[in-house]
Amino acid sequence: MRSARPTKAVVLAAGFGTRMLPLSRDLPKPLMPLWGVPILDRVLRLLKRWGVKQAVINLHHNPDEIFALGRSLAGPDLQINLSFEPEILGTGGALRRAEWFLNDQPFWLVNSDIVADLKPHALIKAFARRNCIASAWLHPTLGPRTVETSKGWITSFHSARPGAAGTCTFCGVTLVSPRILDFLPESGFAGIIPAYERAMKHGLRVAGVCVPGSTWADVGSPRQYLDAHRLLRKARGTFAAMGPGVVRERNVRIKNSVIWDGAILRAGAVVENAIVGRGADVSGHVRHIAMRADFALEHVEQDALMAAGVSPLHATAYPIGPRGSDRTFVRVSEKKQSVILMRYSVKREENALYCEHARRLRRLGLPVPRVLLDWPKDQVAVLEDLGDVSLQEWVAGKTPDAVRGMYERVLDSVLVLHEKGTAAARRWKLMPPFDARLYEWERDLFADQFLKNKLRLPPRQIAGVLRDLSRVASGLLAARNALIHRDLQSSNIFLVDAISKSRLQPFFIDFQGMRFGAAAYDLASLLCDPYVSLPETVQEDLLDYYAGRSTDPAATTEAFWLAAVERLAQAIGAYVRLGRISGMHSFRRHIEPAIAMMRRALGHVDGLPSLRAAMEEAGVRRSIGVLE
Repeated sequence: MRSARPTKAVVLAAGFGTRMLPLSRDLPKPLMPLWGVPILDRVLRLLKRWGVKQAVINLHHNPDEIFALGRSLAGPDLQINLSFEPEILGTGGALRRAEWFLNDQPFWLVNSDIVADLKPHALIKAFARRNCIASAWLHPTLGPRTVETSKGWITSFHSARPGAAGTCTFCGVTLVSPRILDFLPESGFAGIIPAYERAMKHGLRVAGVCVPGSTWADVGSPRQYLDAHRLLRKARGTFAAMGPGVVRERNVRIKNSVIWDGAILRAGAVVENAIVGRGADVSGHVRHIAMRADFALEHVEQDALMAAGVSPLHATAYPIGPRGSDRTFVRVSEKKQSVILMRYSVKREENALYCEHARRLRRLGLPVPRVLLDWPKDQVAVLEDLGDVSLQEWVAGKTPDAVRGMYERVLDSVLVLHEKGTAAARRWKLMPPFDARLYEWERDLFADQFLKNKLRLPPRQIAGVLRDLSRVASGLLAARNALIHRDLQSSNIFLVDAISKSRLQPFFIDFQGMRFGAAAYDLASLLCDPYVSLPETVQEDLLDYYAGRSTDPAATTEAFWLAAVERLAQAIGAYVRLGRISGMHSFRRHIEPAIAMMRRALGHVDGLPSLRAAMEEAGVRRSIGVLE
């Protein structure tokens, strides 16, 4: 039954490539090049070194090119079989479908989207232990670390304390006994983890093996794909991975980026921490992904662009980094024309309100992007491109006087929203106003994500913080009511050269959540924004500026610091939640500035002892580097 050198492998290549969108619309993830070699090719080379003679590769998404690569790599030393799944079957279903291929010997089960360099001996040795049905390669420090082990055996695949001491990450390579088929359903979709868990209930075990000196990386997202290039070359400085046929005009700068076959980099282009797709024609500053629009976009998106006067066949798509609003944005540039393509989900009701809000706000004279096309049935819209200079980015390096001047322009428009907008919006369809339940949702987010999961405070202390925040909410419910943006932070304000280079006009985005609430909530969102962390003197000057032009100054300024406490609690909870999502880890860096700003706000508010104590503890942990 046992084999010193397993000669068969099942290679999993049937995933949708969702985390690699839109790149995976052009190339399936297993075929994406790593220093010019497809990821799948690297996996198969590793298996050949291990003595594998026969492999099955399962296929589903974009199968044709994987099929072609499999045929080209097959030879007398490695027989390759392809298993196409019309409907994706999961890892367990893939094994059931490949049952014809398996015999009574153990086989390798390998993901096709990993970078792996290790020797197999430790996995083979662990597999020889009594009652072992599989031995899985684990890493003790990298990845999400959701696996728990004891004495070399996996005890849980779903740790309640992911990332804690002693947890590990499954690396996508397992030596498996064909007995695993006894614990899989006869047909249909099936996962492999439930099969392992069923086997463990019958007295069998799964070994967990950390292999010293091994190299592993998950290539599941664009950021991980770039990191894998650095890992393979052990690059400490910058790198540029260039495919064949790339055209590079004069004065092009490339830093930590991958350029696929046939791309054209126009004169003066700056490609930084980015991936440029096959045949893409790029210019300007590329910071994330650039692709041919006809490769990057779905059919309905291309149809919307054509209806708005943009040809996908001659345009370049630049997906804009992830936002926390269940929407995606792509800048599409064709010659001198540029627009923003927005896709949205109506699972969040407010997303369906964006375009109508934009039209109404423009009629009030507020600076928001023009809606060029809106197809609500398809949940796609084409918007005016405001460029890529947000207030958040612009502030860096500016003098306090320059910052005050720009924020005063923003506040001029906020006053229009709060006063002229309040009068008009009583007839508009809006999200429900701020009420006790909405404030309760915000403080529960803060409690669950930050106090419980990050600070790990005891329930009694969390209950005290919630009581304090309930008092804050009561104060805001008694404050002046107005039409508010609800998410008025620096990242949602873009600066546009509307008249001349000497005067930038601030434009608002992300206003789909507009509703009635305390006007001070908007002011706190803007002036206590952790993305910028304005000095306290600048905050106070700007608050005075707003109050001096408001029809009811006292009602807003008296509630300002209460609103800051409420808004920062909501923001901290959101940063922790979003920071756990793949591709959105950048939100984590805003947690510490938000803690510091919360502590400042608490210095202006009486009472709230439990919240004050919790934030003091967070500040101490931050200062000594133990805030996880």
